[in-house]
Amino acid sequence: MQLAITVLSESPFNAISELILSTVTCGCRISDIKSSRFGDLHCAYFLIEGNWNQLAKYESTLHATEKKLQLKIHSTRIEKKRIVTDEIPYLVEIIGSESSEILNKVVHFLREKDVEVEDISGHRYQAPYLDAQLFSTRLVISISQQVSLFQLRDELMYLCDQLNADLIFEPFRNQ
Repeated sequence: MQLAITVLSESPFNAISELILSTVTCGCRISDIKSSRFGDLHCAYFLIEGNWNQLAKYESTLHATEKKLQLKIHSTRIEKKRIVTDEIPYLVEIIGSESSEILNKVVHFLREKDVEVEDISGHRYQAPYLDAQLFSTRLVISISQQVSLFQLRDELMYLCDQLNADLIFEPFRNQ
């Protein structure tokens, strides 16, 4: 069994440290962890594994941790793991002018093509040498083997050209 946890905190290290300690104390394992700063808040994501009684014990510690450190915790149990057999991961990176329109159109395009977005991240930054804001987006997608890779890449490149954005589309390599 698994437990997915999201944490919003102003003090990231205390929250992460406390949740990791609880994981060890309750006999659970961390399957996945991510942490990022968003403005003044710090967000952390955990995927915890264990048997039902270990996860129940872990869940019972979350409310006390939330009160003690004055943070927000949300958790959801996951009963079964996702089994993927015929999908290939690809990395898509898009850089363009600061506009939600680019991200919206790319995600909509992928949804129409039944392509799963496994991971997405992006940030806005000042372009060097210019007075322009750019937005860089990185997506890890899963492409079914029934989908024509050549056609998908071509159509996505055409869309990015229309939006005046650069595109990198390559097989995902876990680094």
